[in-house]
Amino acid sequence: MCYQVVELYSVCKCLYYQHAVDRCAAYGQPGHRPHKKEVLVGHSCGLHSSRSGYSYGATHYSDSGYSSSHSPKASSRGHYR
Repeated sequence: MCYQVVELYSVCKCLYYQHAVDRCAAYGQPGHRPHKKEVLVGHSCGLHSSRSGYSYGATHYSDSGYSSSHSPKASSRGHYR
């Protein structure tokens, strides 16, 4: 079975990153579709963030859940990785 990992923001479900398909022997045959595995990351994208101009994506927080201060320019990486 083919797999594709898709990373979504946990709150708004916007796309964070879509990985390439991990192919199986049946790849490309009629009716065969990759099985998508959704992984939730971060909080919400810059468009759906509750703080104006700040993104809660995985790039701004460490595993501890605390953030260092950053300027709004730090969120300029865009909506997709």
